[in-house]
Amino acid sequence: MNGPDGIQLDQFIGVTDRGSLWCATRQYKGKRIVRIVDPRFCDRRFRQSLNDLCKKQHPRMIPIVGEGWAGVHFYIEYRINSRWESLEAYFKQLHWRTRLAVVTQICDVLPQWNNSPIHPLGLNGRNIIMVNDVGHWFPWLLPCPPAKYSSPCYLFGADSPAISAIAPEVIRDVCFNDRAQDNYALGTLAIHGLGCKESRQAITDEDRIEAQARGALLNCELKSSEVEGFLHSIEPLKHLIQVVQHYTQISPVARPSESTELKIACTNAFTATDPVALALDLVRHSNSREALKVLQWGFKIFGENLESRLLAADICEKIEELPQALEHLNHAVSLVPRDLNLRWRRCNLRWFLYQKLPPLNSNKTDPQGELLIKDLNVLKNMPSIKPIEPNLLYIMAASVYRRRRDLDRAAKELYDAVDLEPADMNALFLYGECLRDIGNRNQDIADRNVVAQLVLEAHRRIDRMALNEMMEKMEAKKWREKFNALLKS
Repeated sequence: MNGPDGIQLDQFIGVTDRGSLWCATRQYKGKRIVRIVDPRFCDRRFRQSLNDLCKKQHPRMIPIVGEGWAGVHFYIEYRINSRWESLEAYFKQLHWRTRLAVVTQICDVLPQWNNSPIHPLGLNGRNIIMVNDVGHWFPWLLPCPPAKYSSPCYLFGADSPAISAIAPEVIRDVCFNDRAQDNYALGTLAIHGLGCKESRQAITDEDRIEAQARGALLNCELKSSEVEGFLHSIEPLKHLIQVVQHYTQISPVARPSESTELKIACTNAFTATDPVALALDLVRHSNSREALKVLQWGFKIFGENLESRLLAADICEKIEELPQALEHLNHAVSLVPRDLNLRWRRCNLRWFLYQKLPPLNSNKTDPQGELLIKDLNVLKNMPSIKPIEPNLLYIMAASVYRRRRDLDRAAKELYDAVDLEPADMNALFLYGECLRDIGNRNQDIADRNVVAQLVLEAHRRIDRMALNEMMEKMEAKKWREKFNALLKS
């Protein structure tokens, strides 16, 4: 189809109840959306309503920057400077929970749209577009006066989403209540949000129009929606279905007069199906493994979330699935890499699992040890984490090197540990063990003398701590015996 002068129609969007929509380009002025309207609908009432609409920019409505005749067709030109998608196309990319959040946004903006000269608004997946503003998407309306249909046949060729949003009484030509029509269309947006499918029997234009006149084109039931089966028993979801059915009653007088009820129902259903909330409820009912499945569903559908990952780690630790807990903590650390307490929690769990590994063969690599050393080195270079002893990180690193039989590096770590905490007898004893093993390995008298000197130093520290009542006499005796044993082995 040829566009108005100076406008190139680039891409067909679809046919609505108010003409066909196109992505277009206005020469020298950039991207546009153009609506082509059948001349049969451009009567005096339509033109007057459009004139009133163009006099002023209405909130959250795409501005009209041109209108007129293009050959035998009438066109309306909209300017949009941001990235956008039709609501229908936007919905296709989203999970049904996120779609409900968008329906809630539409309920919020509806009072602003109601202040415009358009009645009814024509709420459907083509007349509403999602506009990206600084990384966030918001619903805007492509304003257009309603078309007056003297016959349902005039709707032949319109897309199914547009037909499904037309109130049955409009097709039957029995009653016209603008607010009731808007609320019906609002209900159908929620139905599309839930992913309910149109009737499989409505194949032709006649079938669709006839089914819509009976209110049977869209079937609003959980079993025919995209809602996962394990959520069907949740009360707020079942209540949402009842509310949507209320909004899409075939009789206009039976529908709610405001959007508040639908907004609350969508919000409650969204909140009740939050993976963390569902998992916590399952944990309270002692069903931890099912809670983990729900959280995994949340990761798959909604992506990474710190609260979910930490809860999953907690549950895994509770049921002693420690490797899985470590995996969840890995994801959590990737989300907040500068959280020292979280890094320490992961490091501590990694250390616990590392201690349970079998002895390392000389020809094998130590990937778990490498990860642990990497964690320890990061924590060493960051501010201390209470209540961790300052030298604990060095003692843990020494254990990794000892498992690898790298006694020299282990001794270096333990030397630093003793230097940080001179009163830590355990660190001093581990350092002595390491020096002893180095002497046994090298068969060097000098190394053994170093161990003897360490034992003398240990006795000196023990005596001083006992004298200053920093150590009980029985504890002092046990430490002296342990250090003396280093000289006999």
